[in-house]
Amino acid sequence: MIASDDPFWAGLVERRSQGCTLGWRIARPFGARFAALICLVGGLAGVAAAHPANIPVARAKVQPSGLIELNFTFDILAFVLDQTPQIVLDAPMNALLDGPATDFQTRLDAAKKRFLQGLSIGSGADTGVVDSVDFPNAEDIRKAAEGQTPRLPVMMTATLRCHLKAGVRKVSFHFAEVLGTVVLTTEFPYREPISESVDPGDSSNELQVPTQAEIDASAASMRLTPADNGKLAAQPTEAQARKAIQKQYDSWTKAYMAHDVDALLAILAPAYTLKTAQGVLIKRSEYEVMLKQRKQKRSDTTQYRQEIVRITLRDGVAAIWSRETTTDPGLNQKTGKKEPVTYQHDYIDVWTYTANKWLLKSTVTQKEQRLAVPKPPKSL
Repeated sequence: MIASDDPFWAGLVERRSQGCTLGWRIARPFGARFAALICLVGGLAGVAAAHPANIPVARAKVQPSGLIELNFTFDILAFVLDQTPQIVLDAPMNALLDGPATDFQTRLDAAKKRFLQGLSIGSGADTGVVDSVDFPNAEDIRKAAEGQTPRLPVMMTATLRCHLKAGVRKVSFHFAEVLGTVVLTTEFPYREPISESVDPGDSSNELQVPTQAEIDASAASMRLTPADNGKLAAQPTEAQARKAIQKQYDSWTKAYMAHDVDALLAILAPAYTLKTAQGVLIKRSEYEVMLKQRKQKRSDTTQYRQEIVRITLRDGVAAIWSRETTTDPGLNQKTGKKEPVTYQHDYIDVWTYTANKWLLKSTVTQKEQRLAVPKPPKSL
């Protein structure tokens, strides 16, 4: 376990922490992926989240000409109610589905306007233009709800066709904040897709749009045969992805408890990043240092568990709501006796399917909390 006076993390906190007048510290647990840089207010400060939700997933196909097709899959009923998926309640969503169709469609029309108002495509002030929008209608949503069990949440896809302004060669995306964290994949022809998590209020990383000559060169260098194209098109099903990614979580657990740093790093993508609940971004190189220091200090974590709560799969990119539970030795401040302390972290993990293997691309912390210790039964 990395102590709060560790020079690496002390330096990292000093460089990056801002706006917390009560001071920062490294708090236990670090969990398998979470260096808990938190603002202490009498204990572990949790980030409220009512319940895990399906994660919005966007895929942008960008052409050298500046034409863009954006497919956006999200919890449509939560958005109509103008609430984030994590806090929306079932009752008002059911009321939308069971109410008058005309009223529902009127709410959808207003939601479509809000969706477009919150969307920005382009580079800085050079925003792109939305040419057409295929937005779910009331009938489609009700059919989708009736065809699934349970019927909530209802995940639907909006398709937008857009274009960048003449001369703009960079592209970035910004989404309505009420959508919550969005997992975005940006795809250029004959290039490896780029997946990232976009937090509410933030924009995605600005990417250079390749020229047609660069695309042609990439296509020529790949020299794909029809058989190769068939292999590239094959993607895991949701059941296959869930099973394979859970196996990776299990491998992570085993390696973490054994202090096997090499095995841990093999599960992470080369550009892996971790964002804490306070917005501190930790790069893979920094995280590697943390893991090596943890190995040297022989962390005394006694139990660790990682599970998949929800999964949203699109084209070889899996957005996972995962839950991590760790138990460490602790000290009861009132009695002075040692007792186990259990912490729980909820994450949005982005996994990418590359070369027939799932790698963890990024982690964004959604919630952190210390679990209450069960009280022993009173003696008779």
